[in-house]
Amino acid sequence: MSGVVVLGDALLDILVAPVQPVVAGGDVPATIRMGPGGQGANVAVRLARRGADVTLECGLADDPAGAFIRAALEAEGIGLAAVDVERSGTVVVLLAPDADRSMLSHRPDLAGALAASPHAGDDAAWWVVSGYVLLEAGGADLAARVAGRETRRAILGCSLRPHQASAWAAAATAAEPTLMVLNRDEATTIVGGPPSPIAVAERFGCLAVVTGRDGAEAAVPGGAPSVTVPSVPAEAVDATGAGDAFAAALIHRLSAAAWPPDAPDLTAALVDAAALAAAVTGVYGAQGRVAGEGGSDRIGAADSGAASGTLPA
Repeated sequence: MSGVVVLGDALLDILVAPVQPVVAGGDVPATIRMGPGGQGANVAVRLARRGADVTLECGLADDPAGAFIRAALEAEGIGLAAVDVERSGTVVVLLAPDADRSMLSHRPDLAGALAASPHAGDDAAWWVVSGYVLLEAGGADLAARVAGRETRRAILGCSLRPHQASAWAAAATAAEPTLMVLNRDEATTIVGGPPSPIAVAERFGCLAVVTGRDGAEAAVPGGAPSVTVPSVPAEAVDATGAGDAFAAALIHRLSAAAWPPDAPDLTAALVDAAALAAAVTGVYGAQGRVAGEGGSDRIGAADSGAASGTLPA
């Protein structure tokens, strides 16, 4: 693997786990943790921990949140090509007792600035695009920057409302993906029907992977190979970042495979990805370190590997 360019958000995640139901107007006790997050950054971190040479193109402001995020990513050995934004992004993650989560997000617009970025990365083996930036007004311009390169191009899904699906799919198609990774809700919204990986593969002309609680399915246009693997049982505490970890492991494992991958290579990659995703649900934080990932948390090691810390004053 000669390198990966990831285009996407790098955010400050604030995880809130109420110890009792939230009451409007009340003051409810909660466990609150803070760490780096964002789909682009999460994927970049998991790839870097597997030994990949990663450059993350993201948006960071000259503010306390931006300084915290930058320090965490540089400590992971990630090359940062950050464009200036007015305010660094922040997500409040509300954790449910079953480890599922709801998110309240401030994501600065990035697509236009990233589309005009001078950073080339022509020698990278992969370009990975966060689905969130394709939702922005400049998503089509960013897709044009990504398309046509002599690299593999991965598009990652994101939370979509039905009225956003058409424009998002058009931008994703324009990027000429070789791989698309979606969860079942995203796939259903995009294809407008049952979330079959074959339907996604035919729609976008690429290897398609659709994930769910019970496992993952993959298909390529034309119908072969078509592969299904089960989910990995886990003692889940926080699902944040599990899908991003799945995508990173999949991309890393497929880097050594011919394209499109044959059924054995694809199966092995899906199994590896499912295992990492399951492990990530067992730690707090989107970038919480799990067994087998090299190094140690430089921002903090509390809460079973969750990256944590405090903002500078």
